[in-house]
Amino acid sequence: MAAPIAEAASEAGFRLPFRLRSLLLLALMLAGGWWAYPRASAAISLHASGNQFADYALCMVGPTGPSLLRDDPDSFLRLARRRVVGAQPDDRPFQDCASAAFELTGSRNVERAHTAMAWSFEEYGSSADQRHQGPRGSIRITDLLVTTDRLADLAEAAWPFSRGGYTRLIKRSPNAHEAVHPAAIPSPGLGSGLPAWRARYRAVQRTSRGWIAAFGNGALLEVRESGDGGLTWAPAPPGGRNISDFAERCPAGDRSYSFGLDEEGTHHTVTSVGPDSVPTVAELADSDLVVFAAACDAAALVAALKPEASAEVTLLRCPFQASCVPMTMPTLSGVDARPRYPLDVARVSGATVLALNMGGIVRVTSSRDDGLTWTPLTVAFDREAHPEFRAHVAVPRRLLALGDHLFLYGGAPKTTETYPVLVSDDQGATWHTPQP
Repeated sequence: MAAPIAEAASEAGFRLPFRLRSLLLLALMLAGGWWAYPRASAAISLHASGNQFADYALCMVGPTGPSLLRDDPDSFLRLARRRVVGAQPDDRPFQDCASAAFELTGSRNVERAHTAMAWSFEEYGSSADQRHQGPRGSIRITDLLVTTDRLADLAEAAWPFSRGGYTRLIKRSPNAHEAVHPAAIPSPGLGSGLPAWRARYRAVQRTSRGWIAAFGNGALLEVRESGDGGLTWAPAPPGGRNISDFAERCPAGDRSYSFGLDEEGTHHTVTSVGPDSVPTVAELADSDLVVFAAACDAAALVAALKPEASAEVTLLRCPFQASCVPMTMPTLSGVDARPRYPLDVARVSGATVLALNMGGIVRVTSSRDDGLTWTPLTVAFDREAHPEFRAHVAVPRRLLALGDHLFLYGGAPKTTETYPVLVSDDQGATWHTPQP
């Protein structure tokens, strides 16, 4: 068809300004460019996004982040949860990763979740009565999830310029920010024998065979003894082993403290007794308050009290043979909230230690200057960190000092039932699995 047209044009003295084959070639080139450009552009974006994905994962949970987020998102989120649980309430552990999260997902909700305070996450934990305190939201760890969907879409769009998938392109940038790998939470041991009910008096004494402990007083007195360092306990007769020498009071060497009521019955009192002095009685607090926990050493007794129908806690310190004074409660940093019931108190080597039960997570803080300052909260126990651990009682809520060793334990209604146990040798700063 082209030849007759060319001949006709020649006969007429007219030539086309181009060859049809050139036109066809140009059309093919334009079509090829139209086909190749978006694929080449996707390939470039894929390489950049692979780096960004790896850098984001490093920012979130540290060195193992890229491979976990690519291959095992559930394990990645467990590490992210560990960062949240171990943070202070007003920390924003993922704030530096927020912009990358938005670029990888295009979601402002995901970006906002990355800028939230630890306290705002449901997994941070609190009792039901604490939820009204502070800016605690309903963000969940799963709201942080950045998937490989964008990488998969780019890899498909980039064929044939990028072959072999996206996984090989997930590589960190040279100057990527890397979070510290979240520290593991210690695994508890399995204990048994200690009662679950709260008692004002938890008196302990070392024996030639281990330890003996007396809980409560009067008709509620229960005695336990342990021969394995405090991990397991067995019932002991209340009248044996000189129990009366230390039970039904808070003993501290050759000193002791005991609770009572004043003559009018309107105030709790604390009586201090020493070896070479007459008993000294000090007023503690209104009798309308319940003394739900107490601990002592040679220097002072510390009592935790609350109204009958409230979770608001008051701490008071009663120095030996001196007047009782209020102790400043620790605050949950930055969220305008204070620890509330349930909690427990211990005294170890002059330090006051508080264990706070926060929705299956037990956090510990301590003061070595009688409440003027408190250490940051540390996680002693997290029920979700060890799903393989099984016991009749799920959470350790009680403190018991055996010499310089501080035990965090669950307590159980029956002596044959089990509970978690952890031990601290540094006044609650760190915790470890007890050795039988």
